Amino acid sequence: TLAHADATPPTPPPAIGAPDPAVADAADANLESTENRSGLTFAASFGGGLILGFGIKDSVGRGGSLSLRLGHVATKRTVITFELAVTAALHKPAMESGTETNTNTNLLAGALYYMNPSLWVRFASGIGVYQGRQVTLSTGQLGNVTLSGPAVLAGVGVDLARFKSAVLGIEFGTSAMINNDGVLLASGGHLGLSFD
Repeated sequence: TLAHADATPPTPPPAIGAPDPAVADAADANLESTENRSGLTFAASFGGGLILGFGIKDSVGRGGSLSLRLGHVATKRTVITFELAVTAALHKPAMESGTETNTNTNLLAGALYYMNPSLWVRFASGIGVYQGRQVTLSTGQLGNVTLSGPAVLAGVGVDLARFKSAVLGIEFGTSAMINNDGVLLASGGHLGLSFD
């Protein structure tokens, strides 16, 4: 009798009409989320950018950056993403010359993971292409250069406000591209709008 008194009572069944968490998780296991986010997603963000090269001459500069992401909701917390990220940095080869623009372009695939309903992190990898215009070449002269190689990206963001399927947010990200001359970093802070 004493053993029966100390026993843990059984968990009551969910109330009629209340969603069963196990059913929601099972639906997400089939790559169909039951959250606000579902199906295809699209995000566009724009802001300031910075390029910094290690071993790459005349590759440091500030300018603008843009990110376009197409995604598919996999679970209630995860979105699979395909991204085009471009950072443009202005530089002046010489005092008497005009301003030139160096660009870093990345084509990436990865995933975005929601830590909570509004805070997310993302990781991606792919290929990057850097184009330097009127930069110092190995010969010491000015010229154009194109470098390419594997690239990785890490970022974090916060959803600030939702208007039906549109979400306004801020995000920060940094990519690293390895090439024959060295490593090129491109960072940006963006204001973005996404649709899910």
